Amino acid sequence: MIPRIVVLEHSPRAPLGALEPVLAAGAELIVVRACGGPPEVEMEAAALIADLMAHGSYDGLIALGGSMGVYEQQQYSCLSGSLRLVGDAVRREVPILGLGLGSQLLAESLGSPVFQGANRGLPEEMGFMPLYLTKQGGSDGAMRIFATSEPQLFWHRDTHDVPEEAVHLASTAVYQTAAFRWGRWSYGFQFHAEATADIVEQWTEEDASQLEARGIDRRALVAQAWMLDDLIREKADRLAELFLSWVRERSPGLR
Repeated sequence: MIPRIVVLEHSPRAPLGALEPVLAAGAELIVVRACGGPPEVEMEAAALIADLMAHGSYDGLIALGGSMGVYEQQQYSCLSGSLRLVGDAVRREVPILGLGLGSQLLAESLGSPVFQGANRGLPEEMGFMPLYLTKQGGSDGAMRIFATSEPQLFWHRDTHDVPEEAVHLASTAVYQTAAFRWGRWSYGFQFHAEATADIVEQWTEEDASQLEARGIDRRALVAQAWMLDDLIREKADRLAELFLSWVRERSPGLR
């Protein structure tokens, strides 16, 4: 049996990206398009989430990004299903990787509410930022992949405190919580380890007005993304391989 990994997608513009090649080669990927589609697609996603929770028929969960806030569930009712599935994965202790919004969903599921950074006077982070590892982060197997001088891509306005009993792994110059781990293999990354240069180029086009308002040079940002693209893909490969190893370790019968 090969692993069954759920990919929880919240926006067509935030796919699995650079993580997909290794994961697709080593697992069956069950893509749940929870948000961002027509009503019938979101209804199908809700039914799939209910089935996955009822039967526990998955071995890992990757929760992807999106532009909505976890606190906007009245506007985006699809987020309630995502929260239930992430909470189910936490209870089952399957490996979890949350990226961007996915990281925030994991934090919310662990009892650490998500809020706008502006509530604490913090600006949006849009672009490549240095990642500062904590002492625990420096000895963490996943974080060692990113313990280099190359900056990581951040694209968010929301944040949260480090969940209780979680391990704080990394910060940026502005935000305290850039990465955390709960338990053995549940990770929240506020940075986008999956975002290839193509994805960055799309985001800069769609969010051009926000970048301009913040004085960020869109062309320079895209050029930086293409310069880092090979490294981003190499790190994503390593992260995906590590994730698969956690899944197999948790369920030894898998190959």
